[in-house]
Amino acid sequence: MPTAAIPIVVIAAAFVVQLLVQRLVTNRFEYRCARCEERFSLSPLAAVVAPHRLAGTKFVKCPSCGTRSWASPVAKAR
Repeated sequence: MPTAAIPIVVIAAAFVVQLLVQRLVTNRFEYRCARCEERFSLSPLAAVVAPHRLAGTKFVKCPSCGTRSWASPVAKAR
């Protein structure tokens, strides 16, 4: 493998690992809109690409009210 391709392979592998981790997280958590308090789920891909903070909040668009805000994670009801 050419050495120029190594960074691309590493970045692609890191993205796949992050996608798998987010798939596990999205099975356990929903997000609550800061404006309307609606609870909603994210797809694993949306969870990977959404800007996020260390506390777990993600900057996403609420499917109910359409507002983009920092949505807080909430454990799914069992």
